Amino acid sequence: MMSAHVERQYDEIEREALYAIMHESAHRSKRPKASDLFKRPVDEYTAEKRTESMKKQAEQASKYLAQFEQFSGKEDEHGE
Repeated sequence: MMSAHVERQYDEIEREALYAIMHESAHRSKRPKASDLFKRPVDEYTAEKRTESMKKQAEQASKYLAQFEQFSGKEDEHGE
């Protein structure tokens, strides 16, 4: 029972420390946005979908750059 109370106090102190860090970061930056200070975690499906989309874009960029002489053969350097 006592340890739960202590853990709750530690959680509150940690939360206050995060608020202080966020406040100081916002104070020091020129034009802070909420997303600069805190990014809400995304669910696994959204993260996986975003990863697949970024991978597809990278592959398309590599194929496009491969047509130029100085970039030819670069798409297979990273183990793909």
